[in-house]
This record gives sequence, structure tokens and C-alpha cells, in this order.
Amino acid sequence: MSYYICSLNNIMSIQTDTLKLDWRIISWLRGLAALYVTINHCRGRLFSDAMMYAERVNPKENWQWWEHTQMFIMNHTSLGSEFVILFFLLSGFSIAHSLKGTTNIGTFYKRRLIRLYPPYILGIAWSFVVLLLIWAYAPDVYYNAREGYEPFKVIFEKIAYLPTLLSNLLYMPKDNYLTHQYWSLPYEVIFYLAAPWIIKHFRVAGITMLVVYVVCLLLFGIGHKTPGEHNIFFLFGNEYGIYFIIGILFYKYKDWLHANFKLNKIASIFAALVIFETLIITKGYLFEGMPNKITGALTIVLTYILLFSALKYKIRIKWLEKVGDYSYTLYVTHWATIHAYKIVALKLGLGFHYIDNLFFWYSGVLVCLGTSYLMYFIAERPSNKYIERLRKQPGSKYTQPSAPVLAAEVA
Repeated sequence: MSYYICSLNNIMSIQTDTLKLDWRIISWLRGLAALYVTINHCRGRLFSDAMMYAERVNPKENWQWWEHTQMFIMNHTSLGSEFVILFFLLSGFSIAHSLKGTTNIGTFYKRRLIRLYPPYILGIAWSFVVLLLIWAYAPDVYYNAREGYEPFKVIFEKIAYLPTLLSNLLYMPKDNYLTHQYWSLPYEVIFYLAAPWIIKHFRVAGITMLVVYVVCLLLFGIGHKTPGEHNIFFLFGNEYGIYFIIGILFYKYKDWLHANFKLNKIASIFAALVIFETLIITKGYLFEGMPNKITGALTIVLTYILLFSALKYKIRIKWLEKVGDYSYTLYVTHWATIHAYKIVALKLGLGFHYIDNLFFWYSGVLVCLGTSYLMYFIAERPSNKYIERLRKQPGSKYTQPSAPVLAAEVA
């Protein structure tokens, strides 16, 4: 036992910083996470499900090979919450870098606000535009309840209610049907607010967070609680804060982790695929699709392999890097875009709430990517450019060490 304790102490004492980070790798990992979440939501909202398809289109015993293939592919799109956890881990990693050497914490907070808030507001505004599009081009859906869903007029009245609107503007999502994915953003905000203190007192913060996590695991079990049903600070401590802490650990000991990463490139790819399949099976069959701490732990391992194999072997995926450039805009706008695209499905006779076409959701992914890319130039890119201008000013307080805005300012 003393040997392992000494070994751990030796590892924890390593504070070298010799690894030159290629932030384009972080960018494509962010792009991967945002794209996967988009695929998950497109499949979930632009296709009914396998059971409905079997009941209303073609009984399962009559399925052709291509129908079985499509269902197999769709089964591999169920890890939306796990890829949000990948976001959390990357946030911990990148914010640890962003705060490295920072003495003016106020500047850090201003930079976060400039970087993140305009795209967030754009996402809320886009949800109102989509409601207007539904009102104009799908009035039956807007005014009438269909297939067990309330009229969109009711949704509009809920989110346009001033206290609700103010709550959403302050990162407290409420009645946010067209910004459903915003559930994760309050956790990011809590982490950003606490990050300077966490990193300064990392040992105390990390041990405290770990103890709280373990106690809550014993008391409340391994299932993740539903956002909105519990206090957000309780959920941060119980459910999600640990992922930011581990992301900081990845950064803090990146030199040691990089030097001791033993898998070669082929083995890394194989290991990542095995863990991905394990995640699919575990979540689908053991937890019936519900988010949980077991798949959360597996996501930590998957992130470790993806991140440090890419850093070790300088693996770049350029088209995902491009997605990573606007991944935050993609994340905050895609859910509303999906519902705008539902109007097209309705006009094609495919339905609105429940769409039985096996292939329509693929085009929805492309529509979300294209729409968010255009919106990137409205808010996120100008915010990044503004921060760049601040950095270049002589004696600027906004100068940060060795990372471009793209990577160091991740959401």
C-alpha cells in the first residue's frame, strides 16, 4: 500500500509543462462532441422510433437488410448526454490553460462573457424566429394539439412570459422547449464562476468534489438526476462537477499522461471503438437509454484515449476542426433548427412530431450544420474577433499564454 501511495505522490508532484499543445486537436474533439449531440437530437426528433416504424410502416419480421442496417446505425446515436460530458471534460482542460498565469480574474470573467453570451442570446432569438416560422407555415401545429403534443402557441406563451424570458436570459433554463439543450449550460457557468478558486485551491476543491460525488453516489444511486427537478448547485456537486475536475487533472498532469500513454495509434483507435460500443450496450440494455454515472465514467476513459492519443500521435481531423470552429453556435442553435426543419417534413407529408421516414434525419444533420455555420458569423465569430483585437492592444489585460481564442476560450 505504501508503494502505491508513494507512487501517487510522485505523480502528483510532477508540475512540468513541456508538452506543446496543438489546440487544433481540441478543436476537432469539440467538433466531434457537438456533431454527435446534433446527430443524436436529429435522429430523436426527425424520426419516430423503431417501435412506431414497425407498427405503422413495416412489421419487424418483414424488415429488409437495409432497414435492419438503419436501425443498427440509429442505435449508435444514443449517447447525447455522454458527449456533453466530453464537452465538460474539455472545458476543464481548456479553462485550466486559460487561467494559467492569470492574475486579473475580472478580465477572465469579461472574456468569458464576451465569448459566450452573444451566441447564447442568438440561440434564444433563433428559437423565437422558429416559432414564428411554425406559426406562418404550419398553423395547424401552432394552434392545435397533435399526437399528444401541446400547441406551439402554448409554447410561445410560456417562453415569452417575461419572468420566464428573464430566467432563460440569466442561464436558468425554464420552459425552454426550443432550447432543450441549454440544460447543460448552467453547469458550465457555475464552473466558470468557480474555476479561479478551484484551480487556485485545486487539492481542497478536488478532494471535496470527490467526497461529495461518492457520498451522493451511495445515497442516490448511479442514475443521473433529471435537470429541472433538483437544485442546480446540488446537481453540479452530485452529478457533473466531477467531470470538470477531471478535465483540470488532465491538463495539470498532461505531461505525465502524455509521456506514459502506451497505446500505439492503431490500438488507440481500437480501444476507443471498444469503449464506444460498450457505452452503447451499457446505456441501451442496462439503463434503458437513461443517463447514468457508469457511462459517465466510461466517457472519461474514452476522452482520455481520444485526447492523449491525438496529442501523442498528432492526429488531426481537419473537417471536424472546421466544425469545432463553430461548435458552440451549433450547440446553442441546432435544437430550434431541427424544429424549423420539421416544417419541411410536414410539407412533404412525412408528419411533424412523429416522422417515420428512415432517412429524413440525415438531411436534418446537414441543415443544422449549414444553418449554424451561417449563424456563426452573426455572433460567435465577431465575439472571437473582438477578443483578438483586445489581445493585440499594447499592454492588454486580455493577453493569455500560448493558446488561440479558438481553443482557450472553449465553451
